[in-house]
Amino acid sequence: MPHAPAPTGLALTNALLIDGTGGPAIEQATIVIADGRVVSAGPEASPPAVAEVLDLQGRTVLPGLIDAHVHLGGLGLGATPPFGGRSATDDYAEARASALRYGVTTQRSLGDFLHDALWLRDETARSALIGPRIMTSGPSFQVEGGHPNGTVWGGDRCAAIEAARMPRTPEQATRSVDELAAAGVDLIKIIISNNAFFGRPPNPELKIPWAITEAIIEAAHRHGLRVAAHVENLEDCRQAVLSGVDDIEHLLMRADEPQDADAFDELFELMIQKGTYLVPTVAAHQHFSTPETDARTLQYGNKLIGRAFELGVTLGVGSDAHSAGLHGWKLLQELVMLVHDQGIPALAALSAATKTNAELLGIDERLGTVEPGKTADLLVVDGNPLTDITAIQATHYVIQDGAIVIDRSRINS
Repeated sequence: MPHAPAPTGLALTNALLIDGTGGPAIEQATIVIADGRVVSAGPEASPPAVAEVLDLQGRTVLPGLIDAHVHLGGLGLGATPPFGGRSATDDYAEARASALRYGVTTQRSLGDFLHDALWLRDETARSALIGPRIMTSGPSFQVEGGHPNGTVWGGDRCAAIEAARMPRTPEQATRSVDELAAAGVDLIKIIISNNAFFGRPPNPELKIPWAITEAIIEAAHRHGLRVAAHVENLEDCRQAVLSGVDDIEHLLMRADEPQDADAFDELFELMIQKGTYLVPTVAAHQHFSTPETDARTLQYGNKLIGRAFELGVTLGVGSDAHSAGLHGWKLLQELVMLVHDQGIPALAALSAATKTNAELLGIDERLGTVEPGKTADLLVVDGNPLTDITAIQATHYVIQDGAIVIDRSRINS
């Protein structure tokens, strides 16, 4: 008689499963993985015959985290060059390693060197490089002399050429979008407001004219590309939403300034009506914090993001990580601040960083939740992040495409 084939795959048993759908956690769950996909996930009496069984008693399984806002090129804050691509970052090696270390298995790059970001996306997609999956806008649309070309890039010519598009007319804007679409970008990024985070530029009103912004949006949507917009104040956000952007990045970069709560309620109702996502990056202004910082002590300065959630705005989660060592960690800090500082329930915050982010990136058919048929990108942490969100920082395993890529049990043993 022929021999039965040797068992393959992986089973995670006795886990607390937060599947990302927003439903209640499942106790004593078993997750079965084969051929890089989830076969089953739920309360099972016993796992099927597989090559490896991991008993996760006392640990939690979640979908791999998705960071909806990063910059791969790094930002030296005074270093030279101030922003870079492959050569300046050694093929983004530190950023890739740092993101996976903290359970981030997918990232959305919103403003990077065009060809280098596309190269990284394609190399990780074919498993030639180990790192998070990448979706990228390539460069971002900016105004000459504005942010970031005239602020944190320090006028660096290479960064301006490789990571920016600065059209002066709607016609130039349309051509630039057509060229980016032909190059294969996944979305379009516009920086509408100037940067008030690293200190106000000489002219805070310097920004892309609305006629150019509208041309960018129209051209992007013609190509089936979503548009993410960097804005920092209520009025720019309102106009961007009315102009048809798909998601708002930041919204509030100076949390210490007084805000008109009623006006923001009207803005949030408009965003709900238009179906506009909000990726607030509340941890971004804590740019000097480190992995050793206790995120419980970090405060944003107002509770408007919690209010947006309360009213029903669809929240994504992004870190705005721009320095290689903060990739991954900054997203965990963002989650902690959303829960502790903005009062968003942990289950909702975790669902936003997985399921909702997958929807925002257009990859929800294969990622974002732990369900049969989905790609097996998983994060295993010690403890229960629903009762203590800081447990999200206690990485035990990271699984990507069904393979264990981070194993902290060996480090800690």
